[in-house]
Amino acid sequence: MTTPQQRLEEIAKQEQSLADEKAKLLADSKDADLDTVKKLCKQHGFTATQLRSVLAKKGKRKPAAAGVVKKAPAKKVAVKNTAKAK
Repeated sequence: MTTPQQRLEEIAKQEQSLADEKAKLLADSKDADLDTVKKLCKQHGFTATQLRSVLAKKGKRKPAAAGVVKKAPAKKVAVKNTAKAK
């Protein structure tokens, strides 16, 4: 009989082997999938603008630091015109 701890270790090993297999399959099919996407973009005339919402972004913005409060922008003061019109 196996103990719960031994069973958890077996499951962890299975998860790792499945993750490795998944990564290998994805890497093997990546080039073929990219060729398919290129072919479909040419066939339908998709532009970068049309694909922008589904394309990966270059980098994520860093979230604002916790507890940091932004100051309101300074109000512009109207300048009085003291020069007399001629």
